[in-house]
Amino acid sequence: MPQSHMRHPRMLCSLAIIRDPGENSPRSAIRSTSLFTVTREQKSGARFAIDHRAFDRNANRADILAGLTKRIPKGATVISRASRTPQHYFRHAFASGGPLPPADLQLLQRSRPDLDIMPLECANSVLEEIAAAYRIERAGPGSNVLSRSRRAPDEAQCLWAAFLWSQCSPLQSKSFAAAWQAWREIERARPLSF
Repeated sequence: MPQSHMRHPRMLCSLAIIRDPGENSPRSAIRSTSLFTVTREQKSGARFAIDHRAFDRNANRADILAGLTKRIPKGATVISRASRTPQHYFRHAFASGGPLPPADLQLLQRSRPDLDIMPLECANSVLEEIAAAYRIERAGPGSNVLSRSRRAPDEAQCLWAAFLWSQCSPLQSKSFAAAWQAWREIERARPLSF
């Protein structure tokens, strides 16, 4: 049976949200966000952009997510890694009698119904293979929050590459990947701003 492929969305944002500790912890705080935006062009293939922000531990989640919603283009498709919920989390949440707090992606969807939000299940091993294939430096397992925050743009790009190769046609994947690699080389060659 032939595999059906989707066409790459006209505007796709790959979102990486770095938390300390994980999202299911009551003390969790967003420490960094990275939004990798890919715009499909009619003639030139694709345009790429990175928006990377860092936050201190006391930054307000609602303010961070509100800022993110302002930076996501209208009508975009947003991909992000699906939250992994530990088994004990549901047990404790139901035992306390309270409702489960909404996930970051749920809050984004509530405030921006024009977005098509796609949480992706993506194993770390897949992202490691993509990182190795494209020479992307990801924060390794057990990395501290500073390393993970610094590498958030790389995480967002790896997730997009996983989406590209798993969801789009091989022809479109090759074309977009070649344009992306050229863009990355130009970005690496830019002088630092400080």
